[in-house]
Amino acid sequence: MHELINLTIILFSSLVAIQLSSRIGIPAVVGQLLVGIFIGPALLNWVKSDDIVSFLSEIGVILLMFLAGLEANLSLLKKYIKPSLLVAITGVLVPLLIFYGTTQLFGYEMKTSFFLWYCFCGYQCFYYC
Repeated sequence: MHELINLTIILFSSLVAIQLSSRIGIPAVVGQLLVGIFIGPALLNWVKSDDIVSFLSEIGVILLMFLAGLEANLSLLKKYIKPSLLVAITGVLVPLLIFYGTTQLFGYEMKTSFFLWYCFCGYQCFYYC
């Protein structure tokens, strides 16, 4: 019974989020994410994360990625593949070499250089997104 109440709250709040976001002029996905944060464990804790909610959230992510793939423009991807690969590879390899060289210079182990590189790359992705 608890799962049914959770699903009802999720579906009703999702419909309300779609209506409100269309009136405000923001994408429906953004409205649904904000409502999910609001009713979830982060703020009000109305909806608990159980097996059904976890399963449905994974299905939702799969569908979202599928729809993003459907809307991808292949001609733009072909046009910008070389510069984007150059930036991506440079953004990963240059910090790796810098951290490897620095940690070897100071006598640390290789796993320390990978840890620092991983932390830096994660921060770098967060900063630019």
